[in-house]
Amino acid sequence: MIKIKISVVILVLFCILGSAGCSNQEAEEGKGSADRITTEAAKKMETRIRTPIDKAKATHSLGDKRMKEMDKALQTR
Repeated sequence: MIKIKISVVILVLFCILGSAGCSNQEAEEGKGSADRITTEAAKKMETRIRTPIDKAKATHSLGDKRMKEMDKALQTR
């Protein structure tokens, strides 16, 4: 009877310690997903910021190109 009680106690302790280890792994996985979400958000923000800047640069260079063409056309007349 004593052996059964000791076995039950050991089994309960093993289960408690085993579940504590699983909780720690879940916390680490949660940390990884938080980093992944942060990285994705940073990429979206970068795209949203860079897109208008790139468009403005393209428009500016297009305007410069047209002005140069107009200056050449006026000089040749």
